[in-house]
Amino acid sequence: MNGLEQTFYIMAIIYFSIMFLMMIAGIVAVFAIKKKIDNIHRQIDEKLAFVNNVIHTGGKIAQVAKNLVGYRKSS
Repeated sequence: MNGLEQTFYIMAIIYFSIMFLMMIAGIVAVFAIKKKIDNIHRQIDEKLAFVNNVIHTGGKIAQVAKNLVGYRKSS
């Protein structure tokens, strides 16, 4: 094996090693981003559930108030 061949093999080994490490780093980054997005999604769901609860509670209070006042629909 001459010097040029050996240099090429060494460069190829270094290149493939770096690409392999970059691929692993990319996969780790994808999972980290997915975890953050899932956390944001969960927080949004919790806030929407709270708003939904407030809306339904307000509707129940309005229904009770309407019944207490004796509101009747006019014909």
